[in-house]
Amino acid sequence: MQTKTIKQKMKSVQNIGKITKAMEMISVSKMKKSVEKRLASKVFADRSFELLENLHVHKNLSHPYLESREGNKVLMVIIASNKGLCGGYNMNVSKQVTAFKKSHPDHTIDAIAVGKQSEKIARRNGLTILASFNELSDYYTGSEVRSVLNTVLESYDNDEAYAEVVIAYTEFVSSLSFDAKITPFIPLKVDTAAKLARIEESTNSKRKFALYNFEPNEQAVLDSAVPAVLMTVIYQLLLESLASEHSARVMAMRNASDNAAEMYDDLKLNYNRARQAAITQEISEIVGGSAAVS
Repeated sequence: MQTKTIKQKMKSVQNIGKITKAMEMISVSKMKKSVEKRLASKVFADRSFELLENLHVHKNLSHPYLESREGNKVLMVIIASNKGLCGGYNMNVSKQVTAFKKSHPDHTIDAIAVGKQSEKIARRNGLTILASFNELSDYYTGSEVRSVLNTVLESYDNDEAYAEVVIAYTEFVSSLSFDAKITPFIPLKVDTAAKLARIEESTNSKRKFALYNFEPNEQAVLDSAVPAVLMTVIYQLLLESLASEHSARVMAMRNASDNAAEMYDDLKLNYNRARQAAITQEISEIVGGSAAVS
């Protein structure tokens, strides 16, 4: 009876190992695709930041999203996953949100949640959720990113008490390293935003635009460029978080697969011992029976 129970456990553990291995391979594929999409938008991001730098820094033009303002409220965009089974990915984001709240005791913090887990993070920290996006596609379409950005801008425009907009996300460093953090979003700082979008510093931006005429005028172009840059930044951060999520899930499923393999080996050893003990007992009973008969 004992060997039968152990054998059933061995089969269950083996099946779990197959599932976690399959989930690991799927997450590897999704992580690579997220990184590829992030790199694919680099050319557009480069040109957008060059234009913004030229108009805002070199020609001293301004825009409401580039200027600081006073207020006692903060709008926070929280980016987390829709699903679990990704190690400490969501908990690390939650810790950053908690630390930010403690460091701003005099501010009211509202949240826009991206992902089902971000809703839980906001509720745990007592934040008011203004909007929630938990039905987005796997790699975010342009319209989905625009919907998130429009919600952020509308909330910021409609309440002058917001001093800033920040984003809680996870920076993708490598397939084995990712770092949860909170970064400023609005007011937009050119140098900070460029680093977030992984844009290399351009030393000849001013010269590049020297021979250009801006129609209808430079301010109108800047008014169009700022939302484009904001969308580029938030899209990059969404993809960073997505790549980090899948990286965390790869590590979690790999550890689960390794643990399943170790458990299977232990169960197999116990099975062999139990089987040997049963055989030994049967032999003893046969010998004892033979001795009794004779």
